[in-house]
Amino acid sequence: MRPGLFSYAAVPEREKTMQVNRKTRYIVFTGVLSLLATVLYFIEVPIFGGYLKLDFSDIPALLAGVMFGPSSGIAVELIKNLIHLGIRGLGDTFGYGNLMNFIVGTAAVVPYSAVMRAGLRKDVSMGKISVLSGAAGIAAMVSVGVIANYLIAPPFFGAVMHVTLSGAALWAAVGAATILNAIKSVILALISPPILTACKKYYLPELRRGA
Repeated sequence: MRPGLFSYAAVPEREKTMQVNRKTRYIVFTGVLSLLATVLYFIEVPIFGGYLKLDFSDIPALLAGVMFGPSSGIAVELIKNLIHLGIRGLGDTFGYGNLMNFIVGTAAVVPYSAVMRAGLRKDVSMGKISVLSGAAGIAAMVSVGVIANYLIAPPFFGAVMHVTLSGAALWAAVGAATILNAIKSVILALISPPILTACKKYYLPELRRGA
């Protein structure tokens, strides 16, 4: 067999092996980061007299989104909330907190990871791309949170808990949730870049190859 023919035949096999390895890493690390996010979800800091609670469970989802793509970050958000619901149950709000956590968490993860990945592929400095991706994540999390709470809360609590939420009471609830989302998104934007920098040797070379 000529060497050139052997090399040509071996290329698809190497590509298949690389694809399998990438899928395996995707599945394994998405699962590990989902478990980490779940643990962090149970570590809550009460604010507004305990009405709302601050947690850091979106950090692993952001890391997953940057390292393996937005779909991995969304998967972490979904798995985290499903496990949390399975352990704690629906709670006093019949799962509304988990629903909103998934919505606003996904709203932050998708633009943050998409902008960060695009910048890192083009070799933009971590400092510059962190500002851009952080701004995108903050804007998305806060704006989607306002819209989702305003549109979903009244029919949800009306149908599930038979509670009328409108007028000043609705805007007070939306305002409190918006403050919480703003605090969370700023914390995420500040904490994630140092972690991503520390882990860059594990994902950056493959990301820049276009994987």
